Amino acid sequence: MFREEVRTARSALEAIAQGFDASCSGREAVRLLEELATIRNLADGVTARAAKRIADTNAFVAHGDRTAEELCARVVGVGSGDAKRAIESADRLESLPATDAAVRAGRLSGQEAALISSVAVHDSALEAELLAASGNGLAPLRDACVRARARTEEPEARARRQHAARSLTMWNSTDGMVEGHFRLTPEVGGGLRAAIEQQTQAVVRAKHREGIHEPHHAYAADALVQLVTGESGGARRPAGYAAHVVIDHAVLIRGAALPGETCEIPGVGPVNARWVRELLGEAFVTAVVKKGRDITTVAHFGRHIPAELRTAMIVGGRECCVKGCTRREYLEIDHAEVDFAHGGPAAWWNLQHLCSVDHRRKTRGWLLGPPDPISGKRSLEPPGTARTA
Repeated sequence: MFREEVRTARSALEAIAQGFDASCSGREAVRLLEELATIRNLADGVTARAAKRIADTNAFVAHGDRTAEELCARVVGVGSGDAKRAIESADRLESLPATDAAVRAGRLSGQEAALISSVAVHDSALEAELLAASGNGLAPLRDACVRARARTEEPEARARRQHAARSLTMWNSTDGMVEGHFRLTPEVGGGLRAAIEQQTQAVVRAKHREGIHEPHHAYAADALVQLVTGESGGARRPAGYAAHVVIDHAVLIRGAALPGETCEIPGVGPVNARWVRELLGEAFVTAVVKKGRDITTVAHFGRHIPAELRTAMIVGGRECCVKGCTRREYLEIDHAEVDFAHGGPAAWWNLQHLCSVDHRRKTRGWLLGPPDPISGKRSLEPPGTARTA
């Protein structure tokens, strides 16, 4: 029965695809995209459950495949890792009825369902909290999952699990370039990210002096190579780098975080409080010590001391301030209310993070609106558009 119903749905979608007129209005295209997103979510959910059934029944053997993941990857046209994650997510959903219902209703994508289920399977009490966070976008949901998962684990056990899960794999793409994927603990990964970002800025300055202007991700690739191989290519390697840790005063004194307390690298997530205490005094740590909502100390350890305002902005949140944009890499500090060219001060109220794309738009005349009173995000409209909240 299901097979015939799926065939009928497929035929209907084929007819829509063949007759789709790309000259429809932009508003109609948005409405169409919303409907198609729901359809895709539904298809992803059914596909994952079908893949799990193949794994449960060993049906892949009759087709000459070694695993269910291998069969699904071949049939669906995805990587075996993606197929494996989909099967694991479908397995977890069997014990998470609310999340399963959201998937069956098309309200969650496969990626969102995997994020929620990977955390809620350890503590079902977190399910409602994470489902609520899913309505804010993928990046906020990932942040909510990171924080929720950290609350379910004892810090030392979490550190051991993450250390055991570290990995690095590399392969050649179809055009011969080298690609890769890595997983690092928050403590190590936060430092690596900070080092790459600082070296990227050195590369940008060197390239711009030569009159070369390329995408930021290209400069970041150069920075990674320089840091690993020592080949500067004209850009000076920094002597050190700065990672930033936000830690409650009580956590620093106690050496461990209790529920509701903060010990994290902004933009990365919670880190081990004992690790922070061990690193105090080394060259690359900036500790922002909080007591309640007040910042009691901004302690910069090492010879390079960044401005207190720059540190406060990092603590305040490393994400592009434009509505709908969740970029957190290679952000630029921008004068949001009064431009620097018009005498705008370098004050907390006048500064915001912008990604390189939105910063270029603002430089070309796009208008940055006032911050939303709840999210703090701003609209960014083309020239001639009325500024909106």
